[in-house]
Amino acid sequence: MNDTAAPPAERQPILKVLGEMRAFTVIWLGQLVSGLGSGLTGFALPVWIYQETGSAEAFGLLFFAATIPAVLTAPFAGALVDRWDRRRVLLVADGLSALMTLGIAALLYTGRFEVWHFMALSAVGSALGSFQYPAFGAAMGALVPKRHFARASGMMQTSDAIAGILTPVLAGVLVVTVGLWGILLIDFATFLVAVGTLAAVRIPSAPPAEGPRRGLLHEAHDGWVFVRERPALLFLLFYWMASNLVTGMINPLLSPMVLSFATPAELGAAMSMGGVGLLLGGLAMSAWGGPRSNVLGVVSGQLLTAASVVALGLRPSLPLVAAALFFQLFVAPLPQASSQAIWLSKTPQQMMGRVFAIRRMIALSTMPVATLAAGPLAERVFNPLLMPGGALEHSVGRALGVGPGRGIALMFVLIGGFMVAITLVLYASPRMRRLEEEIPDAAPPRPAPEAAPAAPEPQPAAAGA
Repeated sequence: MNDTAAPPAERQPILKVLGEMRAFTVIWLGQLVSGLGSGLTGFALPVWIYQETGSAEAFGLLFFAATIPAVLTAPFAGALVDRWDRRRVLLVADGLSALMTLGIAALLYTGRFEVWHFMALSAVGSALGSFQYPAFGAAMGALVPKRHFARASGMMQTSDAIAGILTPVLAGVLVVTVGLWGILLIDFATFLVAVGTLAAVRIPSAPPAEGPRRGLLHEAHDGWVFVRERPALLFLLFYWMASNLVTGMINPLLSPMVLSFATPAELGAAMSMGGVGLLLGGLAMSAWGGPRSNVLGVVSGQLLTAASVVALGLRPSLPLVAAALFFQLFVAPLPQASSQAIWLSKTPQQMMGRVFAIRRMIALSTMPVATLAAGPLAERVFNPLLMPGGALEHSVGRALGVGPGRGIALMFVLIGGFMVAITLVLYASPRMRRLEEEIPDAAPPRPAPEAAPAAPEPQPAAAGA
């Protein structure tokens, strides 16, 4: 069946669309439930650690523990995902995550749980994520028709938004009512739901690689070669890396800026508006299916996001910040889903694990740098410029205001301006504009039964095989 000849996704009834993505929807529901459970633990455990240690520095170390292993192991994980059965990888990753939850519970029960335990488990979870991301991307590419790639990506944004909205509220209640033990048991149960949904579907296997199998390093390098030989994809990848270098500063700086003129409760309300925006944006993308040109979806979405980032810093106004957060996260699914659709449509199934792993490693490599640089830049460079007597008090200060937090506001304006500049540079490239026409679509995977019980399959091969 020629997928491109099908009627446009946006004209189809949503129930028919979900029927065409039935197996993916089953997995998505399981991952949604699992994400809610993981979100509860992810909220409650750091609170417990802060109550026990009173150290804010521990959170920075936790961030590194939760990100660095994923970046370092991504290329090898991608190569292994292309060797192994993708459904098995997802099952094993979710199963190990469930065992980690039980390990935390055991340490708490024996009174031996310490901060370094959580860091070690976070590092293991990060490494598991480096397998889950390419495996889930490959599964999406195998189960979802090409015309629904952006819609499926929008569904993933929706699940993230639901977890982001519900888990802080639920965790706050559950910590008091059932305690950390109860939350860990709920998290464990949600992993079982995810495992059950994965066991209920069949994911087509990747076509076998041509020629003899080579070493793991060579296969991992193949993912980079695939991207490097397609300059438009390489340009898109480095664009996201540059974008993440500045947008990675927003989250750590948003709270200090807002708290300079608002209360913690007002900050929470404004951030909740952002969560609502992400939820509605994800639902809108899921229903719409995205624009016909995914490149245009990336560019227009990023320009709208940049405008909302600039708006965050314009005035010390809580309604303005809440509206900017809502709009920023409402449009976020558009560029992200459009980018995902490009990679899914252009990457062959037998290469998807390696390509998606390289994509993740490079695009996210600047995030730790951004997080580390955000605080020193704000405190030592930008905040002094817009304090009374600062160098920019009588120039930029007249537009953005003067006082605590206004240096961060200036950073947001500059971040938005930088995003506009690099996005216009991206779209100015003729090769980038013609990406979807010049790079042929990968061959679609062979069809597989939707939501059918899977037959027994061999375990994944060892890493050195």
